[in-house]
Amino acid sequence: MQLVSLGVYNQFGDRRDLFFKLRSLNILTGRSRTGKSAVLDIVEFCLGRDEVTISEGTVSDHAAWYYLIVEFKNERVLLCRPNPSTASTNRAMIRFGDLELTAPEFQDLEVNADTDVLRDVLSERLEIERFTVEPDQRSLRTSFQVSVRQALFMCFQSQDEIASRTLLFHRQADKNVKEALRESLPYFLGVSTPEQANIRRQLVSARRALRGIENRLQAAEADLDVREVRVAQLIRSAIGLGLLPDTAAESTAPARNLLAQALSFTYPDEGFVADETVSRRGDLVDEGRALRGRLREIDDQIVLLKRLQNDQSSSDVEYGFQHDRLRALDLLLPKKYETENATSTCPLCDQSLHTPDESISDLRHLLATLEERLSASRGATARREATIERIGGLRKEMVAAIGDNVIELDALSQQEAQIAAGRERREQVAFLQGRVSQELERGVDFTDDLGSLRDSERLARGNVARLEHAYEDDNPASALEGAMDSLSELMTDYAQALELEGSQHTVRLDPSELTVVIQRPGGRIPLARMGSAANLIGYHLVAHLALHHWFVTHDRPVPRFVMFDQPTQAFFPEKVVDGADDEDADWTAVRQLFTLMRDVVSSLDGDLQVIVCDHANLSDRWFADSVIENWRNGAALIPTDWLTADETSKPASE
Repeated sequence: MQLVSLGVYNQFGDRRDLFFKLRSLNILTGRSRTGKSAVLDIVEFCLGRDEVTISEGTVSDHAAWYYLIVEFKNERVLLCRPNPSTASTNRAMIRFGDLELTAPEFQDLEVNADTDVLRDVLSERLEIERFTVEPDQRSLRTSFQVSVRQALFMCFQSQDEIASRTLLFHRQADKNVKEALRESLPYFLGVSTPEQANIRRQLVSARRALRGIENRLQAAEADLDVREVRVAQLIRSAIGLGLLPDTAAESTAPARNLLAQALSFTYPDEGFVADETVSRRGDLVDEGRALRGRLREIDDQIVLLKRLQNDQSSSDVEYGFQHDRLRALDLLLPKKYETENATSTCPLCDQSLHTPDESISDLRHLLATLEERLSASRGATARREATIERIGGLRKEMVAAIGDNVIELDALSQQEAQIAAGRERREQVAFLQGRVSQELERGVDFTDDLGSLRDSERLARGNVARLEHAYEDDNPASALEGAMDSLSELMTDYAQALELEGSQHTVRLDPSELTVVIQRPGGRIPLARMGSAANLIGYHLVAHLALHHWFVTHDRPVPRFVMFDQPTQAFFPEKVVDGADDEDADWTAVRQLFTLMRDVVSSLDGDLQVIVCDHANLSDRWFADSVIENWRNGAALIPTDWLTADETSKPASE
């Protein structure tokens, strides 16, 4: 995959195109602030990055859409991304075509995909295999599928990265990116294949299974001494609870069979008896409560009747006393004068009264009244005594009924106690069966099982040995070391061509730390200790050109382009405006950088495209032939007329 063209659409439909040369060195030279660094960000954004890294300013202010056309062997793919108003977006447009595919008109732009689809399309076109990277077992990171996402980290070197002491690859400062690069680099180098990854997964699984069997075997052997005692105790407990017959203690049957028999024992379900007992107790309690309430009512009636009887007796005594006093008149008054109106004769002396005395008649009337009341009282007393006797009989019946209720409740309590005892026994049976089940689940109760487990351990160990042998025959670690040796030769040659410090020693790529090191007799010198900025930039170029040389010659699924932003920055003042005007620059070193890039592209017969955005502008003919655009004298990524036009009055269709 190489880059054909790149462009920017403004909101009025105007398009600015930048065309690249396929299979060649491409140099985009120009003054500062013309948009050269934005080219790398636009390419990365169009290739599927969600995060927008295009700096706020002229480019982002005037861009509505970005496009990029990439070319594969017999196909071109158009990748378009709308310029978002947010920090990230996954909206995209994809179009496929032949080798004549060009950028569309503004009105034809539409979102028809997202970045996941875009990356899947590129991964498929690059023929990246389904390769799952399994992180180290001690790592908390999850596995991931290798895709174009990881491949593109090796295709960009931004202005800040190419001169870094600590970063060799694009976005390596991100810990997740660094881990993904470290784990996917062996695949892109071709030293780790899906077959090897499959063997590794099988080996990891086989080792895990072996450890499990070893742990079980170790536990079984440690448990062997106490196993027979434990099983015998379970059998005795099962006999005591009735799960096994008494003859089981002397049985010659295998202990496993006896335990299985105890486990299959089912205790009779008496739940309905308990339910009926609870219901009957409730009825009896309600009945006893009603009986006691009726008894209290009867007692209250008897007390009331007896109180009335006592009160009546007191009245009768008083009435009798008064009656006896009045009856004395009958003894004093002659019988011949006993008439109803004998009020003119004195009842004491039997003499005639000059004035009749009416009190005599009143006394006789009172006596008659008292006699009537005494007669009525004697009748009421008899009736009350009969009622008290009748109610007393009811009371005896009620007391007897309460006694029967208490007796039945006592009997029910005894029944409940028996049920509780049965429930406790069921719980004991359940607990014992749980222990029996646990014992049977151990799977190594007896010598035969222990031997089977040892056989399994031998088979698992043999499987691990077989997979280890297969893995060592095609060991990615050994293959990676061999690849590093081959890369080291290229890197050393390239470093010597640039006359870098330390290039007289062996230059190597460290795939673990993702850095460049110089191997010398006194030890290793990492990139962070390699001196000047010119040296740092030189070793960045050396590493990436050597890697892409490897990718091309070994037909690895990595895009066939690499972009360098400002590789000559170390040779110009810190605030350079235009490197072409700097007479004090080390033009010999600058020429060596571009010459190396030209020679690497030439040696690969056009299978690598190198794109450089820089201030430098050499006068050499081959350099001029490699320049795709020169952004000086007003030329830039965003045309001047976009900046000066009155956009508020410009027709949308223009």
